[in-house]
This record gives sequence, C-alpha cells and structure tokens, in this order.
Amino acid sequence: MPEGYVVHADARRFAEALAGRVVRAASPQGRFASGAAVLDGRVLREAQAFGKHLFLRFSGSADGARYLHVHLGLIGAWTWWDAGRAQTAGRPLLAAGDSGVRLRLTGAGGVSAELRGATVCELVDEHAVDTVVAALGPDPIRADSDEDGSRAWRRVRGSRTPIGTLLLDQSVVAGAGLIWRCEAPFLAAVSPHRPGRELGEQEWATLWRELRRIMRAAVDHRPEEFSLFRRGGEPCLRCGTPIEVARLGGRPVWWCPRDQPR
Repeated sequence: MPEGYVVHADARRFAEALAGRVVRAASPQGRFASGAAVLDGRVLREAQAFGKHLFLRFSGSADGARYLHVHLGLIGAWTWWDAGRAQTAGRPLLAAGDSGVRLRLTGAGGVSAELRGATVCELVDEHAVDTVVAALGPDPIRADSDEDGSRAWRRVRGSRTPIGTLLLDQSVVAGAGLIWRCEAPFLAAVSPHRPGRELGEQEWATLWRELRRIMRAAVDHRPEEFSLFRRGGEPCLRCGTPIEVARLGGRPVWWCPRDQPR
C-alpha cells in the first residue's frame, strides 16, 4: 500500500504543475466518466494530503462537490507525464495504455497525471472532507501536526496494543505504514512489540521526532535503503545482530533484538 509520503509527494506535484490552471479531465477507462465530466474545464485551486488521503479542490460546483478525494488503497498510483508523453514520476509502467486509467487530469502545458487502481476516487463536498480528516490521527508530515506528538500520545499511553500496531492505526497516526512502523521504533530504540502503555513519555517523544524526520525526508527523496524494512536475517547496520521478522497485527514487522529488546 502506498504510504503517506507518496501521497504528499503527489499533492506537491499537483500544486506545482496544475494548481491555478484550467484542467482537462477524462476517464479513458470509463469508471469515473461522470466525475471527470464535472471536473473538466475547472480550475484546480488547491492540493492537500492528509495521511493517505489526497484532496484536490476545484473551482465551484452548483451541487457543492468541489473536491476530488482519492485513496490509493493497496495498488493504486498516480503516474505523471510531460507534454511529450515521457513518464516523469510514479511507479514505472510496463504498458501505458488507457484501459486502466480511471482518471486523467491534464494541464494547459500538456503535463498530465493518470490514476490507476485506486480504492477511492470520488467527488465530495467540504463537509465530507472534514469528516474524513476528523477521523484521522495527526499526520507527521503536515506542518500543522503536533511538534511533540502529544495528540497521538494521548491514544498511545493508555493502550495495551503494541506500538508497531498502533503506528498502523490511521486514527492514531495518519500516513504511517509498514516502512515507518519498523524504522521509527528502531531509531528510538523501542521494540515494536511493546504495548503503548509501557512506553515512557520521553521514549514516545523520541519516536515521534524520528517519525516526523524520516517521513518528511521521504517526500523529498524516496528512500532507497532502510535500516530494517525487508531485511530479515541480514545484519543490523548498527550492531550486526541478525534482523528478525514476524507477524504483528497480521502484517510483517522487522526489528533488531539487541537494539530493541522486548
């Protein structure tokens, strides 16, 4: 599943390439034809990411549906193309045909973004946006998130759930996924198996600080190497101990048994 940093990177691309411009919208696949017809010819006013949710605000609509709401789900992705139809961003495509394109948004200069495989692609009003955002925990990438993670800490400190599972709960922390639930606890020397209520406040503050740092950095530079993620059995980069992997909350988690004792 694409993590929050991917969604934030797409929001930035929309803001830089299409915001303030008239956008042409089409649904080559046909599954979003009516929505594309509503958006076609409107001006993209703003692009924002909240966790794994992308909201594109367009110029006014008579029925109040001014926002495009997209959640990529497990396999969804935006692919970006320049005016010469060379791909500039997004997951590389083996075949770039129209059959899988739910929505194509194109600016006046020919730059376009194509959506494939998303779980959610819908037009919503401002109330619906507020409802989605209200159900989310703080997003470490956003500038308006708590600097010290105090809002998330209120959920973490009383929970029997392992911190590695809590980090995947979007109502606790918005945008984190399998990568960051491994990397941030490692950097904070906290086992992902420890219940939230067993963390000290300073331990959580350190974990949150590292989470903010690495997730924000990933928006600018997609990480190529990780300390733990998908490195089961390999030596820990810090101490050389073989990295362990197990299922936690139904999903894999990696940790160093020496640097992150249970």
